[in-house]
Amino acid sequence: MRPTGFLRRMTPGWNRLSTRIGEAAAARDDRPPTAVQAFAARRPVVLALCASTPIGIIMALAARSGLPTVRGALFVLANWVLVACVFALAGYAERFRQRRTGGRRGE
Repeated sequence: MRPTGFLRRMTPGWNRLSTRIGEAAAARDDRPPTAVQAFAARRPVVLALCASTPIGIIMALAARSGLPTVRGALFVLANWVLVACVFALAGYAERFRQRRTGGRRGE
């Protein structure tokens, strides 16, 4: 049974789109990592601290009315740690991606 109507018009476009997306991903994997990507892969904990500290300061300033209480301080601290964990996981994911693709700077 042949697709008719909307499916018939859209199917070739989706095939072309998925092919372009796959080719773009393969082309990205062939390029060496940028300096920022190499830094993130080499030092994910430093990346997490450097990126999350300004965010933590902004959160503390925004919640300064609730900081005198222990509950407010723990809330800001927990959010800062959560943001730091997200950045660290991004650094570790970049390290894994570079190991998988074999990408090294300067080669």
